[in-house]
Amino acid sequence: MIKIGEFAKLFGVSIKTIRFYEEKGILFPTYVDLYSGYRYYDEENIIQMSRILFLKDLGFSIKEIMNIDENSYNEKISEYENKIMTLYKNIDTLKSLSNMKERRIDIMKTFINDENVIGKWELVGSCKTKEDFYNSIFLEDDSIINELYLMENGTEYWVISWTKGTIFICDVPCPYEVKDNLMFVKIASPIDENDYKYSVYKKIDSKRYVPEDFMIIDDTNIDFISDDNAIGIWKSIDLVHNKNAFNLNKKITRDPLLVDKLIVSPDFDVIVCLNSGKSKSVKYTKDYIINLCMPNTLSKYDIVHINSKTFMIVEWKSGDYVYGGQINCYYVFEKIN
Repeated sequence: MIKIGEFAKLFGVSIKTIRFYEEKGILFPTYVDLYSGYRYYDEENIIQMSRILFLKDLGFSIKEIMNIDENSYNEKISEYENKIMTLYKNIDTLKSLSNMKERRIDIMKTFINDENVIGKWELVGSCKTKEDFYNSIFLEDDSIINELYLMENGTEYWVISWTKGTIFICDVPCPYEVKDNLMFVKIASPIDENDYKYSVYKKIDSKRYVPEDFMIIDDTNIDFISDDNAIGIWKSIDLVHNKNAFNLNKKITRDPLLVDKLIVSPDFDVIVCLNSGKSKSVKYTKDYIINLCMPNTLSKYDIVHINSKTFMIVEWKSGDYVYGGQINCYYVFEKIN
């Protein structure tokens, strides 16, 4: 056995630290001399101390070590996975800001009001130049932003916010100019900012909108009807822009997909398992999954059979649907159980 000073030196800690661990009930000396008060430690104490320091290195607090059990490890794993996802998100944001060079200053600038643009704007069309617009020369438009709602204080909705002179679409600054009750929004190519087009909007009204005024809300107050064909475990295998575009032999979207699998139970519950490790519980009724991506949405699903395999193709009603009125992609799941 060794005394407390030698024991502390063995692990590179102070005697005060050893006494602190004793106070917390996670380390006890093998023997305490009743007359001198000297504390002695043996091989078992060395194992205990090694475990304490090992757990501390893994990020466990003293309080967590005091109450550690099998669930503690899973909880710490989940905590770190969430931190990793947050870090990845922050890294992507910083890369985006870095790649935008001088434009990142615009993104972070203080809001400046422009009373003339507040209200609803409707897309007229897109053109290469302003002159083309007045000559009725339009581009084949693939924009899903058919309506703009510019709210007070630059209130953000979906992927859109604004300040005087600039509309931000997916955090990308798009300069605008108003002329003859028309708004010309300059939208640069994501590949080459010198390649751009103008999306032209006409003013519909000057109402003070809030998002609830124009959000699409499906009627989810429907009867629950069972569907034996839907019950089971479904693994995501693709994400397509058109449900008829699914090709079993040619995958369109690369991994990883946001959704990993669906677990559909007979009691109308659906567990949506994400690739991040998180999950959420929603409901289904025959032909529909309720609130799959966004609240107050009904996502229609179709079950198809191809080459003795069963697939579920489901509408992905994201903000594109809730705010833009369009369904731009469909999840494809293969039944594995």
